[in-house]
Amino acid sequence: MSRKLLLSLVITMILTACGGGSSSDNSPGTDNSNGGDTGTDVDSPALTQGLASIVEANLFPAGSRVAGIGSISDSDGNTWTVPAEVRFQDSSVPLASNLYNAYVSGHNYTSSANAIAALNDSDIVEIDADGEVISAFIFADNYFELYINGVAVGKDPVPFTEFNSNIVRFKVKQPFTVAMHLVDWEENLGTGTENNQGNSYHPGDGGLVAVFKDSNGNIIGSTDGNWKAQTFYTAPLTDSSCLTQTNGLRASDSCSTAAPADIDQVYAAHWSLPQSWASSDFDDTSWPSASTYSNETVGVDNKPAYTNFTDLFDDSGNDAQFIWSSNLILDNEVIVRATIGSSSDSSGGDDTSSGDFTLSSIALKSQLIMPFSATCEGANHGKMLPLNWANAPADTQSFALAMYTFPNPEDTNFAGAHSYQILYDIPASTTALLEGDTSVGVFGINSVDSLEQYSAPCSQDSSEHSYIVTLYALSAPTGSLGLTGSTTDLVTLEEAIADKVLASTSLDMTRIRYNQNNDEHVPSSTPSDCTTKSAAFEAYSDLVSVSCNSTTMTVNTLVGIPERSKLEVDKANVGTQSWIGRVPLEQQVSWSVPLQPEYIAQPTSNLNIHYPIGIAVDGVPILHYAKENSQGEVAQLGEDYSDRDTVLLGELDQCGAHAGNGEDYHYHYAPLCLMDTHDPSKPLGYMFDGIPLYFGTGGGQLTSDGVNYGGGRYTDLDYRPHNVKTGDRALDECNGYDLHGDGSEYVYYSSTDAPYTIGCYRATADQAGAMLTAPAHWENERLDDFTFGTEVELTDYDTMTFDGKTWTFIEITPSAENTHIPADNIALIMYRAYSEGESGYQSGKACYNFRYRLDNTDTTGSNDIVTSHCR
Repeated sequence: MSRKLLLSLVITMILTACGGGSSSDNSPGTDNSNGGDTGTDVDSPALTQGLASIVEANLFPAGSRVAGIGSISDSDGNTWTVPAEVRFQDSSVPLASNLYNAYVSGHNYTSSANAIAALNDSDIVEIDADGEVISAFIFADNYFELYINGVAVGKDPVPFTEFNSNIVRFKVKQPFTVAMHLVDWEENLGTGTENNQGNSYHPGDGGLVAVFKDSNGNIIGSTDGNWKAQTFYTAPLTDSSCLTQTNGLRASDSCSTAAPADIDQVYAAHWSLPQSWASSDFDDTSWPSASTYSNETVGVDNKPAYTNFTDLFDDSGNDAQFIWSSNLILDNEVIVRATIGSSSDSSGGDDTSSGDFTLSSIALKSQLIMPFSATCEGANHGKMLPLNWANAPADTQSFALAMYTFPNPEDTNFAGAHSYQILYDIPASTTALLEGDTSVGVFGINSVDSLEQYSAPCSQDSSEHSYIVTLYALSAPTGSLGLTGSTTDLVTLEEAIADKVLASTSLDMTRIRYNQNNDEHVPSSTPSDCTTKSAAFEAYSDLVSVSCNSTTMTVNTLVGIPERSKLEVDKANVGTQSWIGRVPLEQQVSWSVPLQPEYIAQPTSNLNIHYPIGIAVDGVPILHYAKENSQGEVAQLGEDYSDRDTVLLGELDQCGAHAGNGEDYHYHYAPLCLMDTHDPSKPLGYMFDGIPLYFGTGGGQLTSDGVNYGGGRYTDLDYRPHNVKTGDRALDECNGYDLHGDGSEYVYYSSTDAPYTIGCYRATADQAGAMLTAPAHWENERLDDFTFGTEVELTDYDTMTFDGKTWTFIEITPSAENTHIPADNIALIMYRAYSEGESGYQSGKACYNFRYRLDNTDTTGSNDIVTSHCR
């Protein structure tokens, strides 16, 4: 799905500016209560004293420090928000993508190339349709919001700590104006202090470093002393008379930076943010230049969010500098501004540099886990994943490629590596290889079976293994290396190209393999405490969060749409052959799961078809496979539901799900598309009786001409326990497996055929009460706008740019019986969420723009049916 968390439509009250409104370009207004100012030397600060009142206890509960929001009044009765009014909870401002984020599994990247490879174009915010894609790489201590030409394009996903770094990409014409709202967060609200260095009231410090690259990968701007920087909140002050203001500089260099002895006596100085401070035409000439600071002063040399990317931030030819206002310690809210880029050709004139040489794969998701299809248990014993690359050196004459692993992770000698594919003499004009491609280049021999082909990894243990794909741009033309495929192994290739490598780029992947022919993956007990139950959700922490009390696990769906690769066989919605007209929209719902199952002695008919039956680990609900016949209908064991089986009727996509009447995406089949990267020793989800559902079997084409579930990737996969496979201990009518054979503990396994997930509960469940928060519903029924008819197949799902905006679209191919779409046409439904400042936006609601297009070749949209709806 396009933005995952990045466009999460959180329907809550948001912390937006309460003085002055926002403009139509999504720029911020002034903050706090005093209106705006221009940042000149005549704007005396307002002073507050002591601790603020808590308004928001913690914006980011997962963080290692509490990121609260407070309110405090000055002597004139004006109210100030501390440490700043931010847009962290404003869903119209996208969360920045990750360079390094310890809170999102798999997002602690070790190189910018890997971080970029995990992205797809859906993260790009379009400002100018005819612009180029600019990439901003940012490390901020602690929090940032980035505006380009007044448009909010990204915000820090971690407001306080642990330290993280980010990528923000946007499409804009050069030159452009950068404005950043920076906050050095505080634990003791209103005082600029935190618990540090053995003192509860120690002043913190800030710092920003940023690098901007054009579409060719060339650095076009970075933080330095030419930027402008102004402070708007300075604390702690033990004596406010230490402040001075001259020529726009709000100086506190005479103020003490020692920890105050009495927090109640601490002062803070506040200035209102000026109107339109983020816009291109804002006059910042009276602002002081940014002060620059060394890495040592900011203290980043022990922070991997910075040190993993010194090639970016400490580039030898364009070293970005840490900047802040004039006091790194006492200034807590800072605005910085700069103009980046040139109106001239950004390719650099005669410069032949092509920028960063990058390698990517549409088969990889953000955690860079090697997909199941590339392993020995994939279809046809595994295929090499598809690859794309860009920005090779201009004088490249050919490419070579190697995929390998080091059994000893400390090893760097290729003599100790295991290789899975060796390929050379790839023509210089090549920029991609299809999955399992054997038509390009010359194959060397792998080290698995010494054949001139790809041999898929097939690790013999269940520990995590690392796999590397390296692409080499060579100065040697094809046919000039003097190699013979049958004798060219990894070492031979490396020796032959050693003095011919112009540049190289790598993908670093991981994979855990459990052999389906043994029971190492089978649980020894049913998870029944918070730690073991919540472990299944850890790999999906950007889609779901989990908390527990003594009896219950609460699962919070953050997005409601799973992360999928860009492979055609992995796309949501695609494959649906009987469509009810709904589209998947992001949802935020909380679910209750008992920690300790209360087992039932015998299988019984106890599953209500109307309600969800469980929650998948990606935060998507699971429903029974049958269509409901009557309100409150209970699924009866032994009954044939084939005439209303959503799986057999073609109402589901190739991953066993669809959008229901609430425009909510949910599964009716086991969530088998998770299996391309899912650890099979962990549940696919939890049912609302507290019992986990594991992958057993699933997928394939269950009816002639029907949906090929899972794209056929998992039909030969069988992770059921060995004694189930042999028939010694069968799954019961619920799809339950008696772990010990004595009825004391159960788990569920998915099945290829009905009931697919579970047929009944083996423990008591409160289905109706499991949904803790109600999902959003339309104020006016959307389907009253227009219908394409049910006699269609959904054939694509992606994002597109139209009218300067990014839209999600579903491609609709009619069957011969369809009377709503003209013959030989392919239709589209396009939709997007309104952003703050647009005429269709309503605060506190999720409002969408829809376009119904009967001919996908009509790029003007002049015949579209256009509607808007809020929920």
